[in-house]
Amino acid sequence: MKLILLTFFIMSSLHAETFRVLVRQDHSTKTAYREVELTDLESSSSFDGKYFQIVKGRSREPISFHDEDRDLVLKAANTYYHLTLAREFWLNKIQSERPHQIPKLIIRLNISNLFDDQGHFAHDNRDPQFNNALSIPAGRTPEWVPPGREDVWGPEIWFRPKKVIDTRTFPNDLGPNPATQVLTAMEHPLINYAQNQLQVSLIERMVYPSYSNGSYQSDLIRFAGTIALTRFLISASKRMDPLFMEKWFYLNTAMVPEVVYHEYAHIVLSDRLKMSHSTPVIEGMADYFAAAHANKRKVYAKVPGRSTSNPKDPYNKKPYSHWSESNRTASSDFVLAVLWDVRDVLGEETANKLVYHARKYLSTDSSTISDHLLRSILRSCEDICPAPRLDKLRLYEKFAARGF
Repeated sequence: MKLILLTFFIMSSLHAETFRVLVRQDHSTKTAYREVELTDLESSSSFDGKYFQIVKGRSREPISFHDEDRDLVLKAANTYYHLTLAREFWLNKIQSERPHQIPKLIIRLNISNLFDDQGHFAHDNRDPQFNNALSIPAGRTPEWVPPGREDVWGPEIWFRPKKVIDTRTFPNDLGPNPATQVLTAMEHPLINYAQNQLQVSLIERMVYPSYSNGSYQSDLIRFAGTIALTRFLISASKRMDPLFMEKWFYLNTAMVPEVVYHEYAHIVLSDRLKMSHSTPVIEGMADYFAAAHANKRKVYAKVPGRSTSNPKDPYNKKPYSHWSESNRTASSDFVLAVLWDVRDVLGEETANKLVYHARKYLSTDSSTISDHLLRSILRSCEDICPAPRLDKLRLYEKFAARGF
């Protein structure tokens, strides 16, 4: 009886408030503002809920519903709403128990500080951050920290402020733009073809010397020239990144629904994949669940006035290359597309369960795509797939078509 009364008291102490938030329209990446109900609020005057507390910067106080900065209130409502959806997605769609194990999350808006694992916040003047978001692990300051400066914190999500940047100021070598991707994919076939032609020429000269035209030295020069030209073009193409970008770049991460889903996925997956690392596999896993939740043809699409970032495409068919393993490409959509291949083969429900299960066979420090990720998927298939032998064979064929 006491337990029933306690449960009733807790339930009755929670309430809901109506706020305007930004959502993607059905079957589209276009956005619209909509009035929604924020549930499980423990406060009647601020964004302090049972599962999430939204604060500004380094503050310890939740943002007030009546804060004078109405854009801040909009961002607070938006993150609270989409985090609630993300939690429900993991509980109901993925059927994970992890959300029940996660303590109330502190969500920081407009925070530009670097994360310091020894002190929580780096100094305000140390390399301020903009246009991104990150999830941080729980921690505490070391024992040698002076009294009054001690700090203990749980897992948190930080959304950086937006900053408009002229893309002409960006470095020339940002990563694999479409031109680089095409040339990189052609590199090995071109070199192999030139090498085969050189070998055929050598054999012809040995067997039929009287029928051979030109000298072997000229063939060797052509072969060396093919290699040099191919690698020069690849190197030069890396300086074309600004041609594939908008003139201005900005990203208000708290207002992009899929970014919110992505960061909550990091929190859920952190029981196996540490949030202190950013690798193609770790980011790709979070991308997969953000895309599975959003259920759109493309994710992270532009939001007028809020984001100019290029979308990621789960159906991208680009082949595997050594470039895909670089941590510099952690933000690309290659791993997302590989995991979407699994969904294409096994279907949505089985693929969701398999990809989530695969994290158990991954290591934070050493998780390559071509080895660890594929092995974890195939091993998980033995545990999850309805017909493991046949399904693994279908996955092998799909990965081979991707160039692995």
